[in-house]
Amino acid sequence: MSEKKKFFRGIYKDLMSGVSYFIPFVVAGGVILSLAYLFDAGNSAGADFGSGNAISVWLMSVGSTAMGYMLPILAGYIAYSVADKPGLLPGMVAGALASSGGSSFIGAIFGGFAGGYIIKLLKTITKNLPRSFEGVKTLIVFPVVGVILSALAMIVINSVVSPINYVMNSFLQNLSTGNAVLLGIVIGGMVAVDMGGPINKTAYLFSVATLTSASGEAVASVAMASCACAGMTISTSCALATVLFPKKFDQSLKDAGKAAWIMGLSFIAEGSIPFVIMYPKQVLPSIVTGAAVAGGLSALFGITITAPIGGIFTIPLVNNIPIYLLSFVIGTLVSSLMMGFMLKNREAE
Repeated sequence: MSEKKKFFRGIYKDLMSGVSYFIPFVVAGGVILSLAYLFDAGNSAGADFGSGNAISVWLMSVGSTAMGYMLPILAGYIAYSVADKPGLLPGMVAGALASSGGSSFIGAIFGGFAGGYIIKLLKTITKNLPRSFEGVKTLIVFPVVGVILSALAMIVINSVVSPINYVMNSFLQNLSTGNAVLLGIVIGGMVAVDMGGPINKTAYLFSVATLTSASGEAVASVAMASCACAGMTISTSCALATVLFPKKFDQSLKDAGKAAWIMGLSFIAEGSIPFVIMYPKQVLPSIVTGAAVAGGLSALFGITITAPIGGIFTIPLVNNIPIYLLSFVIGTLVSSLMMGFMLKNREAE
């Protein structure tokens, strides 16, 4: 095997290590947050939706706590895979800084690799030190120096990735005054294109902002419905593809597809990540197209929702449930069928 293939295979292994550890946090947090909104269906407090009663407040707290660990866990276990145990701390700190610094999912990935390779560099620099310095390396060099260097790296990463969010928000603000269907298509495509990354978060936060009027009152939103409908297709379409076209996926992706059912129906896009990593040229265009179709159809039929999140638990908050579900099904089928046509059978490979 060539050195280039070994390198990229190693990158894939490290990335998947982080993904496998952070997916349970996403699933648990997303489902619990959805339950908080469902229990608060009668609340009209606008920005405080999901906090109108004791049960919702508690569920919001638990779900937000679980989701809060998502990026540190992702970055931490990428770094752990790269550099073993010493990489875990700088990786988790990098993930937390990505969350607070606005670079989100993409920033956490870069931060995880930065933390891991910084520790590998420190190991190389200190490998010839006498054995008596092992304690110094373990307690001072790797954790302290590793965290400082990783934090410095995150300054660069955040400064590059975060401004992208501002540009995309400005774009959506201008588009919202025009065609609603076009806005639904754009939001749908954006929530799928980086599977929970900064582009996804920009479209989501813009959609949530449309739930509140200029006077601060809660309103039903077409943009949020497009986002919610499109967001459910992303992971669900990957799961459906493994059922419709089983010969086109290996066992690891079939297993990932089982979790993707739950993640997709819970409005969690990250279930598609293993599929995109394995087949980026086929899967990414498929999920973006299907999500854009779902978002556009939802807007075309004037579907609205009053909850700031999608998923099966907030379906009762939609104004036209049958058409909303039809848009979701059509978008999911578009993505799955595109994957089926574009991917080759595993035997043929």
